[in-house]
Amino acid sequence: MNFLLEVFLLLIPLVFGGVLHMVVVTLDLCKFIKIPINTAAFGKNKTYRGFVAMPLLTIPGVYTALWMERSFDLDIGLSIYNPIILAIALGIFYCLFELPNSYIKRRKGIEPGKMSKENILFHSVLDQVDSGFGLIIVYYFMTKASIVHLVSFLVVGTVIHLLLNYILFLFKLRKEPM
Repeated sequence: MNFLLEVFLLLIPLVFGGVLHMVVVTLDLCKFIKIPINTAAFGKNKTYRGFVAMPLLTIPGVYTALWMERSFDLDIGLSIYNPIILAIALGIFYCLFELPNSYIKRRKGIEPGKMSKENILFHSVLDQVDSGFGLIIVYYFMTKASIVHLVSFLVVGTVIHLLLNYILFLFKLRKEPM
């Protein structure tokens, strides 16, 4: 039971950051930094706003996970580093690891925010797992999470990411369901 709770704790910061980031995008907040990083390479949706918002919006999730870690007397190591540093690293790596997939999609002629028409399930999973690889790097170096925790985080996180995207789509906070 503790193992599953520890994996869940690793997911909390990104659920917070991801959902809050979709609110920022949907409401088109912070327009002054809604500047594409490189339209030709990544499309118009990969902006500096994401690189600012995602790290900052992950902070409340890290503090929530840290509080839960202490409340349930667990020790996955969320407090090894300053929680703000952990949140910023998670947010930045989340954004960074989305860029290669965007780059590949632009080369294939897939429009920003759209999915490939071929192998839809494969591309949907790839769209969600890409950032997860960046996150497990951060967790590996900044927590006590084991390899088994991190692999479980990647699998469970991908499934939760797909479900959250669909829920956000139902609430009109996303344009695409996956």
